[in-house]
Amino acid sequence: MRIFVASIITLFILTACSSLKLSPAEFAWPIESVIKINDDGLAKEERYSFSFNAKALFMEEMQDSLAYVGKDLRIIRNNEGYYFITSKGFKNVYIFESSESSLSLKERITINETGLNNPFFNQRNQFIELIDGEYKAYLTKEGLQGGAK
Repeated sequence: MRIFVASIITLFILTACSSLKLSPAEFAWPIESVIKINDDGLAKEERYSFSFNAKALFMEEMQDSLAYVGKDLRIIRNNEGYYFITSKGFKNVYIFESSESSLSLKERITINETGLNNPFFNQRNQFIELIDGEYKAYLTKEGLQGGAK
């Protein structure tokens, strides 16, 4: 009888500890957000209750601790929940994933060695489309998808 009771208790504990998974889930933002960076380096998107400190991103891209002043970021989130971020003058598109109270760099994709002129993102079914003038690229969390035009 004791073994039976112990087995039942163990079964309840293991069942309570199992992780809950809600699937499928859609994380995509339908359109990109253009976020103005405040004087403290904070990029904040009210619509999605999303914010982060952008100083380190501008330091990485521009090697200048004050490069964020007066700038904005172009951000979009794909179906899988990855954030694609770039800005005018950036050479790269940065792909971040959510971590505990932070964004962690997943991939950095070099797009233009002289810097982007007027980049913007579009949400597509299987990828994120980046357009900068005549240049068009398709991006996934792994990088460029099928080359660029």
